Amino acid sequence: MPASHAAPPKSPAPWGEGFFDADYLRLWSELVPQVRTEQDASGIWSLLGLEPGARVLDAPCGYGRLSLLLARRGASVLGVDWSAALLEEAERRRGDLPPGRLRYRRHDLREPLEEEDMDAAVNVLSSLGYGTEDEDRDILRTVGGAVRPGGRVLIETLHRDAFVASYSRGVRFSQRFADGTLMVEEPRFDALAGRVETSWHWCGPRGSGAKTASLRIYTLTELARLLESVGLQLISAHQGCSSQPFDPAGPDAGGRVGLLARTPSE
Repeated sequence: MPASHAAPPKSPAPWGEGFFDADYLRLWSELVPQVRTEQDASGIWSLLGLEPGARVLDAPCGYGRLSLLLARRGASVLGVDWSAALLEEAERRRGDLPPGRLRYRRHDLREPLEEEDMDAAVNVLSSLGYGTEDEDRDILRTVGGAVRPGGRVLIETLHRDAFVASYSRGVRFSQRFADGTLMVEEPRFDALAGRVETSWHWCGPRGSGAKTASLRIYTLTELARLLESVGLQLISAHQGCSSQPFDPAGPDAGGRVGLLARTPSE
């Protein structure tokens, strides 16, 4: 069943046109292995206090890596993304889960959703920062606006402090995948803009290529203020999607923070 279509996006189109292709699906599936996805899904279930039947928004959902596992745990999940290629892959992976348990929709998250009664929402894996700060605020407003009063929202992303602490000019990271493909990642940080420009280059038996992305990385204080600016009330900060309290110097910090918030009660 194809993902339902929504209204055309704002101009310009959302970031990512042409980025999310077959190479992305193959390589990023290696970068984010299934064991991490299962850990993230378990952490999200616990942090959001989910139970079978809970209505959950996964936005953006990408190729459905978390939507699928949350639905298999018993949630009723709506996955939203603008990338038609990723949504097609998400549908391919859904197996026999019925539409009542897992739905996908193509939508520009800078625009409001029609839903207002979800029990919880997640925005994870650095899904903010590709556009302007105002666009990030629009996305958070959309995500929070789809959740019922008193519901919970989890935002998981990079945080600037840990990145700056580990960053050194000219640094390179490399990883070799099971099929022999070598991927090299080269980040370049602009401290004034607060953005990291990253290039990925790969070469292997299935070909070579390159991708680039620009990501605004916020401090924890800036992230908290963004949430508050759209009416979300910060509850706690965590190590990524885990239940561990956030500690930027902790052994499991990994440069990631999960902010748990709630929507205002009526």
